[in-house]
Amino acid sequence: MGLTDVGKIYAIALNTFRETVRDKIIYSLVVFIVIVTLIAILMGSLSVGQNARILRDMGLAAISFVGGIIAIFAGTNLVFKEIDKRTIYIIFTKPITGWQFILGKYLGLASCLLILVAAMGLFLTGVLSASQGSPFQEQIGIMSLPLAVVYLELLFVIALATFFSTFASPVMSVLFTLSLWLIGHFGDSLKELGKMSQNEALSTFMNFVYWLLPDLASLTRIRTLISSTNHSYDEALSYLTCYVIAYVLILLVVASVVTEQREFS
Repeated sequence: MGLTDVGKIYAIALNTFRETVRDKIIYSLVVFIVIVTLIAILMGSLSVGQNARILRDMGLAAISFVGGIIAIFAGTNLVFKEIDKRTIYIIFTKPITGWQFILGKYLGLASCLLILVAAMGLFLTGVLSASQGSPFQEQIGIMSLPLAVVYLELLFVIALATFFSTFASPVMSVLFTLSLWLIGHFGDSLKELGKMSQNEALSTFMNFVYWLLPDLASLTRIRTLISSTNHSYDEALSYLTCYVIAYVLILLVVASVVTEQREFS
């Protein structure tokens, strides 16, 4: 990748970032996360000695949910918006390849989600610090790694939404991405269902589907363990990071190939 490639990717990423930031849905969802966090405080206060844990867990879950919704709805419109406004035909009259276009779009949305997750995380950290009377810096140390796990999951969701946006309508892309995102959190249930089945063929199929689908449940488990026990779990986290990155790269490569095959010039 040369400097010219980097410049093209940066220009596309910057334009995508600006478009996403201007979208009013982000601001409405930020208000939503504030409300959810305040509700978590009220619920946490009902459990003596557990309010910090409940607030932390609910806050992280809400950030993951809100970030995922933004990633899905913004990501599934990445290519469609360009086609609908016919700007994609102008883009591909220039010396820009499919992989540069897809990577630029992905990085632009990923940058926007990074800032959004950081902002929501700082808000949640401030609420935790105020409610517990603990130093803000201490809470940042506790929250930084769980927030990184949340963002890691969102990187996968963005890649999934980007992939579907290259060949499906926004409605179908949302359905596909949302379905796989939810199923990824219940993969263990498919595996257990296969073990319980008396049919060997069905059991084999369930195991195949389990290994094929993304294991997002593990990300949730490790996030909960880190935030609850304040341990790093370096080995498991390193494995999951490589696992997600591999999925993201595969999805982006396939999305780039699909984009190259379409006639936009």
